[in-house]
Amino acid sequence: MDDSTIITAKSADDKENLFGITEFFDATGSGGFDGKLKTRISDFLVNEVDLAGNILHLTELRVTPELFKDDPVADDSSLDPEIKEKIKAFLAGSEKSIQIPAPLDKDARRMLHQQIEAHFPKDRLLRDPKVAADGSRVIEISKGDSKSHQMRRQDQTRNRRSVNDYIHFNLFKDNTDTAEAVSLIGGFLRVPPKCIQFAGTKDKRAKTVQKISIKHRDPHRLAQFSRPSVRIGNFSFEKEPLQLGSLSGNHFQLAMRGITETCENVERAVQRFALGGFINYFGLQRFGTTEVSTMAVGKALLKSDWTAAVELIMRPRDGDNEVLAKCRKIWAETKDAEKALRPIGRRHCIEADLLQGLLKSHEKDPFGAIQRIARNSRMIYVHSYQSYLWNLAVSYRIKTFGRKPVVGDLVIKPGTSDSAKRQKKGPESAEEVVSLTENCLDQFSIYDVVLPLPGFDVKFPDTPVTQFILDQMTIDGIDLREKHKVKDYSLSGSYRNIATKPSNFSWEIKKFDNPEQDLLLSDLDVLNKRQLPPISESGSQMALIINFTLPSSVYATMAIRELTKRSSDQRFGADGATKTAWKTEADESEVCLEEDDAAALDQA
Repeated sequence: MDDSTIITAKSADDKENLFGITEFFDATGSGGFDGKLKTRISDFLVNEVDLAGNILHLTELRVTPELFKDDPVADDSSLDPEIKEKIKAFLAGSEKSIQIPAPLDKDARRMLHQQIEAHFPKDRLLRDPKVAADGSRVIEISKGDSKSHQMRRQDQTRNRRSVNDYIHFNLFKDNTDTAEAVSLIGGFLRVPPKCIQFAGTKDKRAKTVQKISIKHRDPHRLAQFSRPSVRIGNFSFEKEPLQLGSLSGNHFQLAMRGITETCENVERAVQRFALGGFINYFGLQRFGTTEVSTMAVGKALLKSDWTAAVELIMRPRDGDNEVLAKCRKIWAETKDAEKALRPIGRRHCIEADLLQGLLKSHEKDPFGAIQRIARNSRMIYVHSYQSYLWNLAVSYRIKTFGRKPVVGDLVIKPGTSDSAKRQKKGPESAEEVVSLTENCLDQFSIYDVVLPLPGFDVKFPDTPVTQFILDQMTIDGIDLREKHKVKDYSLSGSYRNIATKPSNFSWEIKKFDNPEQDLLLSDLDVLNKRQLPPISESGSQMALIINFTLPSSVYATMAIRELTKRSSDQRFGADGATKTAWKTEADESEVCLEEDDAAALDQA
């Protein structure tokens, strides 16, 4: 099956309707066009935008001298000249080891170790504290064997200790998910992936750049890391690690091939999109990529129906790999956790954690078994239900009141920080929004209006939208305004803009003949001085190239949906054959941690 996404007219069984995605911001709903997204990996480029608004790029693979310009350890005069010459002679000679005097002061000894690392970063020197025959402290220096336990242990604590303890660097990955890239770096450094921090996950089927941080590592060692699909560079020392959610957004460069509309019609659609923006729906990937949605599991958890939650997680589904398919099949037929675990072996996954819990309790404690699943994963389930309610509410708001502010709508108080807009904490959180009145309607636009993700610490609008939300929760047997008996599932709530516009927007039409031709250059392409082939004005094929920036937690799929006026669910080609659904951001796992969960995880 073709891995690219066919963007054509909506199918009759459109999955979007199930999760409240029913409206377009452009009220006419016309003027869209068909196209093909992600035909090639190089057609989808994503660059993270940091909190200062800078678009991150991979521009340097080496460790540059500027990294250490303010570092006393790296100062050329910092290491005693006599020690420096003795080590140089040792490296040039055949001696197995040498000894140098060690200072009595602990901090001075630590500084000496760091100075030796700084001046001989590539020589793999093993430094072993010893006591000489006369009772004095010495450091024995030998040529390290990378396979030795002692050298590996030294590598694990090796750090060019600047004033700041954390190394930040830019990660470029190609057709690789964030977790896999982090695992590769961790394997190279011999540290667990949990020691490596990032602000959010990025698409697998794309070429992406994002910031990564790690504590107490030597940038020279990091710079030696290289894989065909993963490269790192642009190293810096920082005082603090990255936190999940510590980004302001993502910049996208997309090539949409297979355009059959006229250039004039495409231009009209693009201009309407750029001026109007789109409804800020949670995209389908928020609800999982299989027929068992994360929302359904979240609903069961919020209703304290632990048995139903277990059965939903373990229900067989299309698209499972062989191991999980076998595991789920055994559970469905036998309800025997021990037997169902056998195909998984030592693999770590949600199903394994759940079955381990069931095995421990002899299937008598489904709640306890669910609690063995990592909290981040469990919270994504309940936040998925919260997002589902929000999608339903925003569709009702748009259908009922249109695309202008109305009396009773909520807006964030002017001057409230961006982080406060995304996450509400404390007893005064509901005071950070205000209801619009007739006197102030003309001071705000639809892009200022927010709707709450329902919780116990948010204000609801003074419009019929509130009753709509309450009615839906009543139908589902859930009330998020009340704290749950399980603390983890008590959601304080937050606010989300109902519509948004892309920034840094630009576009162009490209014509070409070769379907294998790259239309965009990645950061690594630029570093390698690659150039795109010349564009043919008389080419037989046409592509739309679009560049834009979206805030964190805003879904690019929903932007493309508005632009093309086509569903982001499964497509049908001209021949009627079902094509693969288009996926982005967290498309590799139904519980992959997304950027907008950074705030949400702290709601409980």
